[in-house]
Parts: sequence; structure tokens; C-alpha cells
Amino acid sequence: MRFAVLLLGAALVAGGCSQKLAVDAYQAPQVIIGSESSFYVLRPENGRYGEKTYPDSGAATMQAAVAALAVHVATVVAATGVEDLTVALSAAQAAGLTYVFEPTILNWEDRATEWSGKPDRITVRFAVHEVSTGAVVASTVARASSKWGTFGGDHPQDLLPLATSNFVDSLF
Repeated sequence: MRFAVLLLGAALVAGGCSQKLAVDAYQAPQVIIGSESSFYVLRPENGRYGEKTYPDSGAATMQAAVAALAVHVATVVAATGVEDLTVALSAAQAAGLTYVFEPTILNWEDRATEWSGKPDRITVRFAVHEVSTGAVVASTVARASSKWGTFGGDHPQDLLPLATSNFVDSLF
């Protein structure tokens, strides 16, 4: 009996110690994206939750996209600041790049999970635009949440690699 209780407790703790990812919408690539492709990655505006804005969350989101894309292609150019899609498409075209990767932070919650039991959460939208036409060739909306069994140190930016690489890997 005591062993069964310990085993159940260990299973509950292990279940609460992993990140979770949910994909709310997914548009599969409409074109073949090969390893010879090149990308320009937009820097999104910083994430918010309620009245709080999280500094550098836009930069962290952009860097997660750059890292995920760099696994698949040789040329990835990161924006130097927040800009709109029209400017990004022009910059990508001038640089001879084939796609613009547009991340958007829809939700960013940094919680004191170790005290509250409430997980950190992010919701991000990713869209890939063909530079020559501006058309969206793939997109997704993904939500990720942290484990609730934490002793601190976890942050929403720690969820970005999971959400980003899941989508980027599906492009190739």
C-alpha cells in the first residue's frame, strides 16, 4: 500500500514537471521550403499580460525563431528592431532572401509558479511569408505552459524553443 502511494505521488509530480504545448491553428506549408531557402525574421513587439509589458520578450521570441531556422537553412537574418511586415518584406527582397518569418506574441504570462502554482504561459502566432508575393505560405498559433512543479527560475522565454521549433521543424 505504501509503495502504491509513493508510486502515485511520483507519477503526479512527474506529470507536473513537463512543459505543455497546444497548437490552436496550423496552416501547413503551401510550398516546398528547402534547405537552400533563406529567411528574414521580424522582431515582434514585447509581450504583455494585463497592464504589464515584459521587456526583451520580443527579442527573445525573435532569437528563438532564428535559432530554430538556423538548424535548417544557412542564411537567417534578424531584424534590428520592431518593424511592420511591409518594411520587412522590402528589406528581405533587397537582401535577396526568400521568406519572412513573422512571430507575434499574443500572450505572455510570467507567474511566480513556485508560490502560486500558476504556470507561466505564452501564446504565439508564427507566419511565413513568401518575399516575392507577400503571401502567407504557412502559419500557426501555439500555446505553451510551464510545469507547475518548479522551484523558481522558469520564465516564459524558456517555453519559446518548444513552441518555435515545433512549427519550424514542420516547414521542412
